[in-house]
Formats: sequence, structure tokens, C-alpha cells
Amino acid sequence: MSVTPDAPAPYAPASAIIDLIKRHRNKGLPTPVTSDVLARAGISESLIPRTLQALQTLDLIDDKGTPSATLEGIRLAPEAEYRQRVADWLRASYADALQFVDPATATESEVRDAFRNYNPIGQQGRMVTLFTGLFREAGIGPERQRAATRKASGNGTGTKPTAPRTKATTASAQRPPHIPNFPTLPAPIAGLLTSLPVNGAGWSKATRDRFMTTLGAVLDFCVPIIEETNTKAATPAEGMAGSSNH
Repeated sequence: MSVTPDAPAPYAPASAIIDLIKRHRNKGLPTPVTSDVLARAGISESLIPRTLQALQTLDLIDDKGTPSATLEGIRLAPEAEYRQRVADWLRASYADALQFVDPATATESEVRDAFRNYNPIGQQGRMVTLFTGLFREAGIGPERQRAATRKASGNGTGTKPTAPRTKATTASAQRPPHIPNFPTLPAPIAGLLTSLPVNGAGWSKATRDRFMTTLGAVLDFCVPIIEETNTKAATPAEGMAGSSNH
């Protein structure tokens, strides 16, 4: 499921969502994930409704509380791939907002502007906090960039900065093991494909339907629709034939 202005956006605390993801990675969450499960996991009573809503909207559980393929993919990811898997999930979930803001460089004001059309309006501040907090967990955000820059420039070792990764290298690093190597595959689509079941595993019809709905939204974001025209451009051969008739 993709977060869009057409439905209530998630606004739970980022810490609650991150704690539940890590708890599922390390211990496993009882299923189905219900209000009682969240209470036993340490989520305060006042935050349980918005946390359940966020888990569903962000495609971590379905409407019956069953962990999604996305959450299972994050759970099974090796520690070295954890942040990348979280980043792929977030790019798919926030594909709409990412058309207007880059979490790697955006200020809080710029992120807030990207959420001004989202509902409920009174919770937009919390939406921004959740968005930035989740991307920070994936290692994406201005604060982490500044910290990395200070560490690189202040270590006093005189180490030469590494060359920036090329677009092709970045795309290759983001590609999950079970996704074919298509160098031009947009990152949001690659991120969404990580939620596909692997090794012959199946999924419920509800999860499949949510995937197809999200895929349509992400495709529209990455591949703009252009109007068809009835005018057929002449081929070079046709052009030469036309010239010879004069």
C-alpha cells in the first residue's frame, strides 16, 4: 500500500514502528498483530490505534494483523542488508511524497510542504516526524550526511575521499538478490519488487491485491503516461521512396 492524499496517512511515532520492526526481527511478533500484542510490546494505550493504522498503511501487516511479505523480507534480511531493505520499503510506501521531496537533503519545512495535501490535516506534523524518523533508520537524511562529512573531514588522517558512486553502481547495490539485473530499473519499482514472495512462497489474495494497487501507483510515478498520436513518422526508406517519385 502506498501513502497518498486519498486516504488517512500514518502518523504514529517513528520509534514505535522501528521498535516493532526490530522486535519482529529479533524475537518475532505474535500473530495476528492486535491491540493486545502492541500493548504487551510496550506501546502505550493512547498510541495503539495510530500505530495499528500506520502498520497497515505502510504495508507491514494486513487488515487481519498478519505480517506482510514486506515485513517478513525485512525480518529475514541479513544485518548488512537491513538498512537497504528498509530504504526500499520506504521508497515504495512513500512513492507519492517522494515526487516532491528528497529525504536525503530536504529540510523539515520542505518535508512539511510535501505533506500539506495529506489527511488528517491536524496530524501533518506527526506525519513529517514519522517520515523523517523512518528514513533516518534507513541511514537517509541530512543529519547523517552532515555527521558523515564531519567524520571524514575531521579524522586528521589525510585519507582521500572516495569517489562518488555512479548511478549504475548505486542501482546495483540497491537491487535485491532475487531481482534480475536491469540497470535502468527505477529505484521505487526495485524497492517494491523486494516484497514479492521468494523461493516459491505464496501470499494471500488481499496482499496480492494491495501489491498490484501499489505497483500501479509506482509505475505511474516512474513512467509517465503520454498521449497516443495517430501520426506515423515516415521511415528513412519511405522518405527516399517519396523523393524518387518527384
